[in-house]
Parts: sequence; structure tokens; C-alpha cells
Amino acid sequence: MEFDKKKFSTWFMIITIILIIGGFNVGYFFKHISSNKESIVNYSLEDDDINPIREAAVAGVFYPADTYQLNSDINGYIEHISNENSGKPKILIVPHAGYKYSAQVAASAFKKIQPFKNKFKKIFLLGPSHRVRVNGVALAMEKSFRTPLGIVKTDLSIANQLDQTSTFYFNSNAHRKEHSLEVIIPFLQKTLDNFQIIPMVYGSVNPEDVARILQPHLEREDSLLIISADLSHYLDYTTAQQEDKKTAEKIKKGEPLLEHQSCGATGINTAMILAKDFALVPHLLDMANSGDTAGDKDRVVGYGAWAFEEDKQPETLDSIELEEKNLHNFTRHNKDAILKIVKTALYEAVMNNNTYSPKREDFDNVMFNKGATFVTLEKNNKLRGCIGSILPVNAVADDLAKNTILAALNDSRFKPVSKKELPKITYKISFLTSFVPIKFSSYDDLLTKIEPYIDGILIKDGKRQGIYLPSVWELISDKHEFMNQLKIKAGLSPSYWSDKIEVYKFRTVEVSQ
Repeated sequence: MEFDKKKFSTWFMIITIILIIGGFNVGYFFKHISSNKESIVNYSLEDDDINPIREAAVAGVFYPADTYQLNSDINGYIEHISNENSGKPKILIVPHAGYKYSAQVAASAFKKIQPFKNKFKKIFLLGPSHRVRVNGVALAMEKSFRTPLGIVKTDLSIANQLDQTSTFYFNSNAHRKEHSLEVIIPFLQKTLDNFQIIPMVYGSVNPEDVARILQPHLEREDSLLIISADLSHYLDYTTAQQEDKKTAEKIKKGEPLLEHQSCGATGINTAMILAKDFALVPHLLDMANSGDTAGDKDRVVGYGAWAFEEDKQPETLDSIELEEKNLHNFTRHNKDAILKIVKTALYEAVMNNNTYSPKREDFDNVMFNKGATFVTLEKNNKLRGCIGSILPVNAVADDLAKNTILAALNDSRFKPVSKKELPKITYKISFLTSFVPIKFSSYDDLLTKIEPYIDGILIKDGKRQGIYLPSVWELISDKHEFMNQLKIKAGLSPSYWSDKIEVYKFRTVEVSQ
């Protein structure tokens, strides 16, 4: 066989290249091969790696970084507050500015909880996010927060439960440099013993959603909700005082705040919704602005502190207010049954064209006491049906089912709810107090006796009548326009007035899906 030099050269070159490449790879393999026995598939984190400590971010800026100075300052702020006989608060509103500006106002709220230092174990902290954009409510994943006074543990069990909702989620980045909650913690360390915190910062979120989710957690006797919020910003001293007084009046009446009225309006509105659920009364403890404390009077920031407590003197309430308080208690303890009846009645009416009738064996006996309800259906936050009863004639369970079916299928303003729409329908239930006649000498006198956002109004003129629930104030805030629209609803001209017109007020307590 003749030797082929050309083929030999070709194969020699190929083999040489393969050996060179292989040599490099073998060298790389031995250089980088691990001498460890463990595989990364067995990797696990220590607790400190998974949930590290959230270190103080604004110590030395918003409050002293020196332990002894901080301890002394807080003692001084609290000791400056005179002792008053007070009940146990369920919600506090406190400011979150630098201590030299707002700490003395904040101290009035923390003084309120000092007598109950062994009673509060779960502290829910809710404040606005100043540095990170947040959609919803951001929870902290850290196992504890550190201040110059030491470490405070977080309750990750509760945080994990909140994380299961669509509104709350873990986002430690939102907490890392946020001051609105951090400035509260040293005061807690000085006034409470053996407690845990649930830190929550919010951005764009509906306060009704926040209140609905927090409500069952605040049922605990050892829970406290603290709202972090400043008031007006960068107005002159006199104007700020006037505007903050208006804000205080709104809080007293339970009227929702607008965003410009508070750096923390959403949190305050959440507190007022919960206050209605728990039948709490807000008490203004102190109010000032930076012109009173450590700043000039040209551009000031307002601060206020409130405590929400149960009213300990129900015997002093008017009949309508006492009924409202009792309805709050009823809805709190029977919320699951209420929602079950409405949900079942709505489903059966739309999907199966059936009329649902609640059975006594399925519900507590109190659900068959007499009651008057309105059921409001919404789709994409727009009205989709609303039917109700004015007088408490039926068993409340039956009234709920009946009004749900009518709102879904027989509201003359809308087509019946379709099967396709059903998943998008939300509902709100209003429970009515009795009707109280309003005595007035003139139309103008009548307007002075109506409380917006609190009173529902019924007008009657002969056989014509119209009713607006208190929730309508959110759409029509002006008293005069409110009455004009109500007259139109009653089939009257908006300019019509007669000495024969009868006007009644009532209150409602709402339960939302």
C-alpha cells in the first residue's frame, strides 16, 4: 500500500488541533473543579441571611444616634405630657418629622399607651413611602428593626398572612431608608414591653382595601394600629393653622381627607374606616406646626396626634348614635354570615335563576332579627344595581337575600346582571338605623342640621319620597346640591320647596366584600 503524504499531513494536523484543544479544556477543568463535597442543590440560608436586621437609616438625622441622648430626649418628651384619665386606644395617629419639630406632639399619643405597656403585643405600623414607589402596601421581610435603643422583632407570621392578599406584598427595599415608621419605634421601645411590630408602608392604594384586610388582625385585644402622618405642608403659619383645624374637624366627623391635607391621608382614611368598624371615637391629643417648635413661620409643616378609643359612655349617645354603635357590633360579629348570604343569593339568582332563602339551621338566631338593608352592586367601581329596604320589617337574613336578588335582576336602571359579568361584580351592604325627623324652620336652617358623610337623608312630600345613603356624600359633597339631587330622585323639581316637606336623617353601617 503506497504511503499518502497528503492524507497523513491532513490527519496529523487534525489530531494536533484536537490535542491542543483538549489540553486547554483539561487544564481548565482541573483548575476550576471544586474540592468541596457539597452540591449547590443542598444550599440553604441561615436565618440572618434570609431575614437580616433592618438597620437604622435616619438615626443622627431625624433623631439622635447616641443611645443616651435619645433615651434622655424621649423621657423628656413624655414627662412633659400631663397625666390624664384615659381609656385604652386601638388606633393612634402620630407625626413622622424630625424629633425637634414633631416629637413633642407625638409624645402625647405614646403617653396614652404607657399605662398599657404590658397589654399591647402586636403593633401594626402604617405609613407613607417617601423614597420608593409602592403600588399597594409593602411589608418588611426583615426579622427585626434596630434603633440606637436596641432591636425590635417583627411578626413575620402576620406579615406572611398579609402577603397572601393582593394588596400587601413583601418589598424590603421600600423600608430600607424609609423614615415614616422608623421614627416611631424608639417611642415604642420606651413605652411598651415585649412587643413585635408589623411594618407597612404604602403608595397608591385604596384605604377601604387596607382597612378590610387589617380588620380581622385588629380584632385581637393585644393589637394596636399606629398611623404615621404629618398634616399640611409649606403653608404660612396662619394658613396652616386654619387648614389643619379643618383637617381635625374632618377626622372628628369621620370625613375622608384629601391628599393635600396630610402626608399620610390614605393612612388616616384607613383609620377612620376602621374606627367605624370598631365603634371608636377619635380624640385630638395635640396639634402644632414647625412654626411652634423649631422652624420659621413662612413655610411650616403641620403635626397632629389622635387616639381612637371605644366610647365608654354609651348612655349619653343619642338614639340614632346608639343604634349605629349597636349595628357596628352586629356587623363585626356576623360579617361572615352577611357576606355568605349575599354571595349565595347573587350566585343562585344569576347562574341558576333561583331564589335563595337562608335557613335558620345555617345561621345564628340573631340573623333572623328584624333589620333594614341596602345591597349595592358595582362593576369596575361603577354602580351596577342598588335596592334596599327602608323599614326593618323582614328578618335581616331574608332582607339581605331579597335585596341582593332585586339589585342583580330588577333594578330598573340596569339590565339584569349576566353570567359573564358575575365574576366582576363586587358588593357593599348597608345596614340602616331608625329614621329621626329633623326639625327646621327653613331650608337654610335644614342645611345647618345635616352632617355630610354621616347622615343619610329621606325626604317626603305627600306620596313622593327619595332617599340617599350617607355614601352618596362621596359623590355629592355640597349640601345644597345633595338636596337638589335628592328632590329630583323623589320626582320633585330641584327648586321646589314646601312647608309640607318632611326630612328624616339616619345612619348606616357598611360591610364590603
